[in-house]
Amino acid sequence: MTSAPTATTTAALPTAMAAAATAAGLTVLARAGWDPAERPGGPPNLPGFTASSFGPLFAHVADRCLTAFHGTAPAPPEDGRETGLVLVSRLGDMATETAVTGSVDRGTKASPLLFYQSVPSAVLGVVSARWGLGGPVICISPAGDPWAEGLELAGLLTEDGSARDVLVVLVELGVDEDEPDTAEALLVRAVAAAPGPEQPEGVAE
Repeated sequence: MTSAPTATTTAALPTAMAAAATAAGLTVLARAGWDPAERPGGPPNLPGFTASSFGPLFAHVADRCLTAFHGTAPAPPEDGRETGLVLVSRLGDMATETAVTGSVDRGTKASPLLFYQSVPSAVLGVVSARWGLGGPVICISPAGDPWAEGLELAGLLTEDGSARDVLVVLVELGVDEDEPDTAEALLVRAVAAAPGPEQPEGVAE
């Protein structure tokens, strides 16, 4: 099932996020975020991923964002083949890195899954396959503002024709024990190609 093609107004977005989307010439079609209070035990398990919430967080918010706009997976072929994926994370999957180095330091055998998921694009491939996405798959670790750099890249992908829509997902694991993990996803499209007038729909908080 495909939802009606509508866009969420940038007025409903946090100021920095809205400014970054506007600067990149993008309209936000859908948005989804991770709220730790909803699931105190962490995001839903993701088969093939272990010891880290990074991959499950990415998949969870990506699925919610795409569902808000397209309905159930997969996306319609005409939409899916024109949709790219961008993962933005300053620190990356520190939990998987810690698990791998810990096994090496202890001289114990590490789970083969750790080596698979240590490749940042692994979980992007899972989401792409589930939703039938055929656009570019890119991971970046920004030195500056994550949303500004992630949305700027999305704007470039739409500008050069690599994708019509881009799902930009920001994931950061908490560094301290009392610091929560964060994850948020935006499905964006170039303003010139955006459907209809802006409406506050397609938002999954």
